[in-house]
Amino acid sequence: MKIALQRSPRGLSELLRRHPYLFTFLICAVLLPFGFADRALITAGSCVYLGVVAAAAAVAAVFLFKLGKTLYESIILCVICVSGITACMMIIALVQNKTLAISIIALIVAVTAALFIKATFGISDTAIIALLIFLGITIRFVYVLYTGSIDRQHDVGFFNWNWGHANYIEYWYNNPFKLPDFDIRTKWQYYHPPLHHWLMAVLLRLLTWLGVKYETAAESLQMLPMLYSCLTVIVSYRIFRLVKLKGKPLFAAVAIMCFHPTFILFAGSFNNDMLLTLFVMAAIMWGLRWYRVPKMKNIIPLALCIGLGMMTKLSGWMVAPAVAALFLIVLIKNIRKPIYTIVQYTVFLIISVPLGIWWQVRNLLRFNVPLTYIQGLGTEVTFYLGNMSVTERLFDFSGQQLTYIYDAFLSYGAPYDEYNPTLGLFKTAMFDEGTNNICDANFPQISVTAPILYILSIVLFLVCFVCFICAVVRKSKYINCGAERLYFALLFAVYLGCYYWFCFAYPYTCTMNIRYCMPLIPLCAMGLALVLQSTKDNKKPVAVWFRRVMYAVTAAFCAMSYLVYTQVGMTQ
Repeated sequence: MKIALQRSPRGLSELLRRHPYLFTFLICAVLLPFGFADRALITAGSCVYLGVVAAAAAVAAVFLFKLGKTLYESIILCVICVSGITACMMIIALVQNKTLAISIIALIVAVTAALFIKATFGISDTAIIALLIFLGITIRFVYVLYTGSIDRQHDVGFFNWNWGHANYIEYWYNNPFKLPDFDIRTKWQYYHPPLHHWLMAVLLRLLTWLGVKYETAAESLQMLPMLYSCLTVIVSYRIFRLVKLKGKPLFAAVAIMCFHPTFILFAGSFNNDMLLTLFVMAAIMWGLRWYRVPKMKNIIPLALCIGLGMMTKLSGWMVAPAVAALFLIVLIKNIRKPIYTIVQYTVFLIISVPLGIWWQVRNLLRFNVPLTYIQGLGTEVTFYLGNMSVTERLFDFSGQQLTYIYDAFLSYGAPYDEYNPTLGLFKTAMFDEGTNNICDANFPQISVTAPILYILSIVLFLVCFVCFICAVVRKSKYINCGAERLYFALLFAVYLGCYYWFCFAYPYTCTMNIRYCMPLIPLCAMGLALVLQSTKDNKKPVAVWFRRVMYAVTAAFCAMSYLVYTQVGMTQ
């Protein structure tokens, strides 16, 4: 006898839509024990643990959201899920190349889930977005597994060392409530505001308190930047929805965020760039929400995001000019009754300013450190570019530069030192820089796929750039407000302008890196999606072929990124 259950096909979809931050946090928390593995040396115990958790989650989902039409069908579905999970965990535990196994299994799971959802409930936007994010989390996780604490890092140094971000984390681990009583200029990277390093130190202390060996716990800290990278995708998705993206254009924008190599690389980084980007994107989102509903409930999160962003890295200020423009516009609109608006601005300043600059003010008062201090490298390093002209650096595109697709450092075996900021931006966005970078000299298996990814990225970025300009210049039903178009235009202009300024103010090859302007990526993705959406009803051949080509290029870019960053782990 079959016991009928009331089916709720939208239950899981609605839960995912309402609480994506919570789900992302829980997934990264569940994966944390895998972070104990150094360079993908995954143990059988880890696979058993993940298998048990995944099986429990699958069974709970089947019954909580009534994925079966009857009790009998639900039980069969649970047996299938548990059997599949068991088989997957056995494969991962037994095969030698575990990162490749995880990548392939994740693809199979995503395709199977998509087919099941389509056949059973009908595919929805939420389901497609969830599957894209699932694969985005997977490739970040794979990258973290094969990337050790000293691999492809920026100014991190080593744990149990005497300089760099790792040592800065260790300082807060050993001195959780003691501010440095020395001039922070005497220690490399100690000039940074401490929020990111505090959080890393808290996780390190928690893990060691739970009995994890110090070296193992330090290796697992990459899971925290991985969480930041995943949450950045969620925040970007929220921004895309605020500008009314949906359907295929939304999928394209989210896919770019899920699979862009920059967000894969910085998911495994011990420095503060990924947390900063998360706060900046959250500030962009809350700034837009506040402009549409200028209430205290929206300006307080905005103030916290900007203040905490600057408490992570001082360059968090770069979102402020665009926000200030919105503040001015709203004040002008309410000029006859300005009191409530002024009260909001006062609250904003009370929250954001102390959070944002207390570290710099403290170091200025105690050690006479300039408020905008950045540690320099001097003029003796081989990659100093101060002797080159602005014209040469901006407009020299030699054949050597164009044929060498990786960021070039002579001291690390490249044929020259990279000097063109535009090419540096393209190259580091795909493969990072210097000793950190992904290149075919270090990973011969990507000698064919990496150039394809690089070419696709240039085509995609150039089109996205043009589309973004069109989206903020032309009035549309998606961003029909001049203030909002100004908001996005200022954000883009400030980040791109400051990137080029920084490249010349600090003329080194290492300053030409996408990490100094990562918010440009979601803004470009949004620009492309807005143009795709605004032309969706245009039946002219040019518009039809534009959409087809750009969807194909975006899909190919995402697939190649997933492939390249799976291949990189295949030598480990």
